[in-house]
Amino acid sequence: MKPFSKSFVAALTVLCVVLPVLIGCASSTPVRTTQTAKEPAVLKRLVVVPFEKLTSSDASRMARCPVCGTVFTTCDMPQNAELIIQEFFVGKLERSGAFSVIPPYQSDLVHQKVKSENTRLPVTKQLQRVGQALEVDGVVAGYVSCFRERVGYKYSAERPASVTFGVYLIRVSDGEMVWGNIYDKTQQSLSENVLQASTFFSRGLKWVTAQELAEDGVDEMLKTFPGYR
Repeated sequence: MKPFSKSFVAALTVLCVVLPVLIGCASSTPVRTTQTAKEPAVLKRLVVVPFEKLTSSDASRMARCPVCGTVFTTCDMPQNAELIIQEFFVGKLERSGAFSVIPPYQSDLVHQKVKSENTRLPVTKQLQRVGQALEVDGVVAGYVSCFRERVGYKYSAERPASVTFGVYLIRVSDGEMVWGNIYDKTQQSLSENVLQASTFFSRGLKWVTAQELAEDGVDEMLKTFPGYR
């Protein structure tokens, strides 16, 4: 058998070194952390207000986040899209045991009352007042702009799943946003983007559903949530 050339062996060595690095970095790239003026504080008593959908009123497919001002890309969503992501986030937050959490079904009436009575206030100030009324340290709010389901099957998809949402933590003492993350991801094939290789390998080389993509996003977010363990 003809021996491999030195150039081929060198190229193979580089690939073996670089590919694991790319795969290791892939999982963290979809999440962008919102910058805040102050260092995040660990807030133990939290209230989560009902997550909301962000939709565009025209053909631009764009909507502005009412908390951070970031412009989100929107898509058609199922009726319960925000509830699916909300359930993932609240459930993991409660199960961590690190916080005392008032869930959305208990905060909804207070939240609606504050919004209706303070329509001219910025959303962050409305959330601060919700927190004051419920005597907590922090308020968690979430916004979902895209929750598009996979078209096809887990090993053969015509169109991949796509999910975009943001979650934010408002400190009640001063109304500052002390933490925020945006997750914006559309799964791509391994041949399209080697940086997303970890998504395929962790799921058994298959195309994920929108729910699976959303849960991955919540897990990524909570890695940076102040005090989460």
